[in-house]
Amino acid sequence: MKSILNFNVRNLCFVFVMLVVQCAFAQDRTITGTVTDNKQEPLIGVNVVVKGNTSVGAITDLNGKYSLSVPEGKATLVFSYIGYVTQEVSVGSRNTVDVVLVDDAQALDEVVVVGYGVVKKRDLVGSIASVKSQDITAVPTSNVLESMQGKIAGLDMTRSSGQPGSAFNFTIRGNRSLTASNAPLILVDGIAYGTDIDINPNDVESIEVLKDASTTAIYGSRGANGVILVTTKKGKEGKAKVDFNAYWGPSFSTNLPKVNNTEQYVAMRREAMRAVGQWNSPADDGVIWDAVALERIKNNVNTDWYDLIMDDATTQNYQVSISGGTDATKVSFSLDYFDETGILIGDDFDRFNGRINVSQRIMKGMEAGASALFTTSTRNAAPNNVFHAAQTKEPYGVPFNEDGSLNKYPFTGSGATDINMLFNQDKNNYVDETKSNRFFGTLFLNWEIIKGLQFRTNFGYDLQNSRNGHFEGVNSTFVESNKGLAKVSKNETHSTAWTWENTLTYTKDFDIHSLTAMVGHSMSKSSSEDTYAEGKGLSFEQSLFHNLDGTQQDYALSSTLTESSMLSYFARLNYKLLDKYLLTATLRADGSSVLAKGNRWGYFPSVAVAWRMKDEHFLSSVDEISDLKLRLSYGLSGNSAVSPYQTTGGLSKTIYEFGTVPAYGYRPYSMANLELQWEKTRVLNFGVDFGLFNNRVYATIDAYKTWTSDLLLPMILPGHTGFTEVISNVGKTETRGIDLSINTVNFDTKDFKWTTDLTFSANKEEITALNTNQNDVGSGWFIGSPTKVFYDYEKIGIWQTSEAAEAAKYGQEPGDIKVRDQTNDGAIDANNDRKVLGQQTPKWTAGLNNRFEYKGWELSFFLYARVGHLIQNEAAANFNPSGWNNSIACDYWTPENPTNAYPRPNFNKNESMLYKSTLAYCKGNFLKIKDITFGYSFPKQMISKLNMSKLRIYTTLKNFFTFSAVDDYDPERGGSNSYPMTKQVVFGINVSF
Repeated sequence: MKSILNFNVRNLCFVFVMLVVQCAFAQDRTITGTVTDNKQEPLIGVNVVVKGNTSVGAITDLNGKYSLSVPEGKATLVFSYIGYVTQEVSVGSRNTVDVVLVDDAQALDEVVVVGYGVVKKRDLVGSIASVKSQDITAVPTSNVLESMQGKIAGLDMTRSSGQPGSAFNFTIRGNRSLTASNAPLILVDGIAYGTDIDINPNDVESIEVLKDASTTAIYGSRGANGVILVTTKKGKEGKAKVDFNAYWGPSFSTNLPKVNNTEQYVAMRREAMRAVGQWNSPADDGVIWDAVALERIKNNVNTDWYDLIMDDATTQNYQVSISGGTDATKVSFSLDYFDETGILIGDDFDRFNGRINVSQRIMKGMEAGASALFTTSTRNAAPNNVFHAAQTKEPYGVPFNEDGSLNKYPFTGSGATDINMLFNQDKNNYVDETKSNRFFGTLFLNWEIIKGLQFRTNFGYDLQNSRNGHFEGVNSTFVESNKGLAKVSKNETHSTAWTWENTLTYTKDFDIHSLTAMVGHSMSKSSSEDTYAEGKGLSFEQSLFHNLDGTQQDYALSSTLTESSMLSYFARLNYKLLDKYLLTATLRADGSSVLAKGNRWGYFPSVAVAWRMKDEHFLSSVDEISDLKLRLSYGLSGNSAVSPYQTTGGLSKTIYEFGTVPAYGYRPYSMANLELQWEKTRVLNFGVDFGLFNNRVYATIDAYKTWTSDLLLPMILPGHTGFTEVISNVGKTETRGIDLSINTVNFDTKDFKWTTDLTFSANKEEITALNTNQNDVGSGWFIGSPTKVFYDYEKIGIWQTSEAAEAAKYGQEPGDIKVRDQTNDGAIDANNDRKVLGQQTPKWTAGLNNRFEYKGWELSFFLYARVGHLIQNEAAANFNPSGWNNSIACDYWTPENPTNAYPRPNFNKNESMLYKSTLAYCKGNFLKIKDITFGYSFPKQMISKLNMSKLRIYTTLKNFFTFSAVDDYDPERGGSNSYPMTKQVVFGINVSF
């Protein structure tokens, strides 16, 4: 290695010396000229550089003129300008070189993937947002969908936790359903993939998000929540290209609840006892603590349990890909390894991906291809209950014995028999392991039957197997709930799905008309088989969950088989008049096995029109406006919310007595409803696309409204039916909002470029109808309110000493939580004094990305905001006023500290404390600097000596800076006591050969 490095250094030094010598002896001459557009208007700020030597260059002035010195001999000038085609001009013997740049229509001719086809961006009629490969991989991510957070207007996305391999929660334009999923349909290369996207981001060519009915209706009963199309990379004609990408970095927790240390905990417990008259001075401490605890307090034993359950974590990823081909055969192949250890000891996730894509021209007009993706992963999950334990256990617990071994019983008093939470992080005491394997493959054939008529068939197969093994030993904290026995379980899932789709597309241009018609047919079937077994009393614990027959009691077995299928027909018509008046109409018919006979088919139409105003004569001469298009669409799509067998009455096993002998039988547990249908959503969308100054500013604005009907909700039944309720199509919701995206090129000179991307989304949800038009308080559904809300008493402070008489009217005393008497009737009751406090989803979200490039250097930073929603702070809700358990360090009320934040600790009040749940609610607003990336790309002249076409190194700070009123948790995740969010420092390299 040392000799190789020495050799490379000598080569680089030699190249450097030769360049210096060349510069010293070369003779320069001055070249001048003028750069104009096709209307002979001068172009200001055009970059003019010498090809192969970008250090020699100039920029045109206000009159479009430039001047630069070039070496004698052969020289070629490169002229580049935003919105125009880059031109290369040989200087020859000339001293004056004038150039006319031609408009670059490439941006508008860019191809965008839509359902069952592609369309030029200029011809888009519906609302579609796109993220390309270079943006997907700009920041290292473990989940390809993460690259879209804050960069697609209308897409609200948050990570569920910081646990390795954790998924993302995401919706497109809000929630419409109350009981069914609001997650969008995700397809990879045209085939449904599910929401757990385990594809390496470097394997993805583009992601398109379909948002309005004109784009989603083609997916019928699955399109109401929006559609995400993921297109993987294909081989391209040309020499083989090898890419290597790698990154590594440490991870740290973001915000953690600040719990009481020993001094604070002692003060809180004393106050709790003082409130009931059992403590007046430290002389009374013996009433609270035993001798062991008092000794530890005296010696200032102070244990940070959070620090003990957590450890340093790392993330690493290595990917290599090879692609290339001839005009007939094209191949793309990649391997990827991802590994992430969690900040919680014992938690880790690793994944291996292998992908291959091959296409072959069989004959003129006919091409076939195949792709295969194999994924295998292993997830080891540590028990999340240790976070709750770290927050609530006494801070003077002694976790280790004098010899350094774990102290099994570190606590005192009533908790003296509680097992040390650190025992759960020993693999001999607790295991939660999930292994998953997946094969996802596609086959396709494209055949141009005659000019303009193309047939395509696409077949996809998805095979998934997973196994979860769970073990809780007798030395884990679960032993008490397991009756003093070890508990093991195993859950195995096997699922398959296949889809076969055929389309026939006809394209024809004639005179001032352009027509594209497509008809298609789709068949799909899915099957999932699940087996579960558990038992207690494992005789040989070293076997963990691999020896279920070694258990001795409390056996449990279950297995299920779920199957469904769908048959569909669809059609789409695209029509253009004069290349500026656009029309798209779609229709899909879905027939599903999950619905009852006679009610299995649903029909989903849409229509959209667009007007390219820029091409009208009254705007064509306005140079400042480079693009302007108006769009309008209306259509219907569905949410396949009906589960298999939900329309039929279900049976459950039961035991009854036959004489004196128990007998097994079955009884109905749900009532059949043969009239169940899919939930349906109508969408009206109006949009404007416009570009200014040769598209240096480009924006898209969409305003929309949706009406969702036939929501699946429980309908109460009279008792004589033998059932309590039946699922029916009875609810309705509405949403409305605005999506905005703006892309600007702020500066673009020879050496410096600055671009900005802004997205903004505002969405309002409303329930407009429920069963019998009554609010469903138990489910948290209220007519006129958003779909997800918090409903509770309204905390307005803490009762103060001066308010003792008024507090007594409500059965309270100073130091108790004070809530608003909504009816002002002198009494607080659950029916009249609770209210909708706020919504759980944000009123608006925004993302702002800035990217700066200077020569080979780059700096980018991305800001993300969610505003207008409430979250629950579980640590606050778990405030323990009795003092038995530890709590967060907070500003609680005492006669000497008349705060309005937290109530007075009171030994006689814990769960019985009135309105304690109101402590949990807080505003979830936040602004994050989501990532900051600093990188450098080495000059091609330098790396070409090493047969490289690209060499880039970078470092990224992820999730490091959050501005929010919430300081106990990362507000993006919310305030639960589950896995905290993480921040990362990433170091990476990208190499291409």
